[in-house]
Amino acid sequence: MKRFFASPIGAARRPRGPARFGRVARVVPLLALLSACALTPPMPEGPALQAALQGLWCNSEDGGRSCWAHDRFTPDGRLRMCGRTPDSRQAFDGLGQVEMAGRRMCYRVLRAEGAFWLPPGARYCTEIVELGPRHHRYRDLDGGGVFTLHRLPDTAPDCPAP
Repeated sequence: MKRFFASPIGAARRPRGPARFGRVARVVPLLALLSACALTPPMPEGPALQAALQGLWCNSEDGGRSCWAHDRFTPDGRLRMCGRTPDSRQAFDGLGQVEMAGRRMCYRVLRAEGAFWLPPGARYCTEIVELGPRHHRYRDLDGGGVFTLHRLPDTAPDCPAP
């Protein structure tokens, strides 16, 4: 009986795995990578990035389920930070004026209360390395550590009145 679909080169010589598909096996992963890049919008920079950061963010050790501190970016270019440090539970409250250049965000401390880590007049800079709808990641330019903040609804409770 004649076999239909039999290989003309015989079963013993038929390539196995991805090689048997030839160029298709090499092109498909490249196409997947290119389409993923095409679907990811570029991260905003400068004033557009500052606008995208507006709102309330949670500093968390458990992926945003609980917050040990809150950061609120406001439309007037200010950043309010408050909470209790995880290691000592000391309260802090600070206010800074934000300046953006590309993906670099710096703030100058306007007010510092409690265990806030910088005095008024000090400057602190980070590089925003990722921005998504529910989180953003930044790199501390002094120490190099990378930290993730989780977006909260603007109506969520955050800092008490100063």
